[in-house]
Amino acid sequence: MKSARPLVLAAAMATATLLSSAAFADGSAKYPPFASIAEGKEMLSRDEINKLDEKKYPKLKGLKSHFTDADLDHDGTINKYEYDLYMANPHD
Repeated sequence: MKSARPLVLAAAMATATLLSSAAFADGSAKYPPFASIAEGKEMLSRDEINKLDEKKYPKLKGLKSHFTDADLDHDGTINKYEYDLYMANPHD
């Protein structure tokens, strides 16, 4: 009789992959989706970035310190496009 262990392991890996991609629908493991930090608003100010989120997602701390770079239209807030563009590009 063959072991079911490889099948169980493959199923667990597939489930983990599916759940992780569902959890970060428009974000990633390094940053949360815009909707979760903007709390239903279309624009996000620097002060609205929560310190708890910064600890969980260090890339948000970078966004906060480089907020003027992310704010492409210089209106003092960032929208989803500006947020996603900043987060998708590596910053050192």
